[in-house]
Amino acid sequence: MYKKLIIAVIASQLLLSCAGKNEQKEAAEPMHEHGTSAVTEKNLYKDVVFDSKKDFACGMPISAGVSDTAHYKNKVYGFCSKECKDEFVKNPTNYITSK
Repeated sequence: MYKKLIIAVIASQLLLSCAGKNEQKEAAEPMHEHGTSAVTEKNLYKDVVFDSKKDFACGMPISAGVSDTAHYKNKVYGFCSKECKDEFVKNPTNYITSK
């Protein structure tokens, strides 16, 4: 019973951290919903060393899972979704300088 409660609390915290908005965003609505796709694809990039600890577009920690990547100035950045990667690619310098 306690294990289920602990898992529920951890899952809730993960979802809440994904819902947090990046300070750079002006939109009131998130650009996409965080589902389980990033978590299920976590092992896809398990051997990749990323140059950031979070998804620049939404702020989700890379440790929660990566489903897409972008290369910029010989560095690899991970993203929880294609939408976040696309947002980063629009103006990567803006995201890199604000990290």
